[in-house]
Amino acid sequence: MYKLILCDLDATLLDDNKNMPYENIAAIKKAVESGCHFVLSSGRSNMSLNNFNKTIGLDKKGCYCIGYNGGIIYEADTLKVLSEHLLKGCIAVKAIKLCRKYNVDLMVYYNERLYYEKPSERIDTYAARSKLIPICLDDLESICINDVSKVIIIGRNSILCEIEKEVYSTGLDKDMTTFFSASDLYEFNPLNIDKGTALEELSEILNIDKEDIIAIGDNMNDISMVKKAGLGVAVRNGTDEIKKEADYITEKTNNEGAVAEVIEKFVLKKR
Repeated sequence: MYKLILCDLDATLLDDNKNMPYENIAAIKKAVESGCHFVLSSGRSNMSLNNFNKTIGLDKKGCYCIGYNGGIIYEADTLKVLSEHLLKGCIAVKAIKLCRKYNVDLMVYYNERLYYEKPSERIDTYAARSKLIPICLDDLESICINDVSKVIIIGRNSILCEIEKEVYSTGLDKDMTTFFSASDLYEFNPLNIDKGTALEELSEILNIDKEDIIAIGDNMNDISMVKKAGLGVAVRNGTDEIKKEADYITEKTNNEGAVAEVIEKFVLKKR
């Protein structure tokens, strides 16, 4: 029997309008009542994830959450941090300087706040979706005297692909972990930290074997946990890359309750 489900949020648990299908909520509650942990594992900040935990009823004792693509693991009820990995400030500055050469919107997460340099409609949309109030700074490098949670950029996919090429050609990939979390979002995270490492850390905290874990996702930043879980699942609307690594591909999309399909097929019917 599976004892733990790690689930991505955007384009996996949420539909394209950023709402949570009712069937997903109902299935999650049944899974938790049956004794299975359900944990959000997202690139989003803990500040953003807390709202979703409340919506699902996962803000209770014995519930956990993973944010920043594995950068933080915490108790969902007390908000106590169990594990945290930060991006070195000097490395974050390298990412910022590289990205400034391109037409993208730059943001930095630090100390449970979202910072940006130049106002834009894309940043406003991102912040509203994340339920955060961003803070404008003249120079993002000024907060990088400290280690930060992550650097994230928004832009056209073709431009982000150019940035990714430069990351690898300049060797910056040896200083940090980078990936697409959506077609228009590219992230710079702490080196060797991802959702897969968070799966391993949480499995040790809960004393749950990795073979008893389900991981569900849709994009590049979900591949690490999908590969390490006992059952790796890609939702039907996921990228070709994650589908190649998955043990199971859902028949339903994120708009149709793909997460509920997984819970009903692999958790509820086994109990």
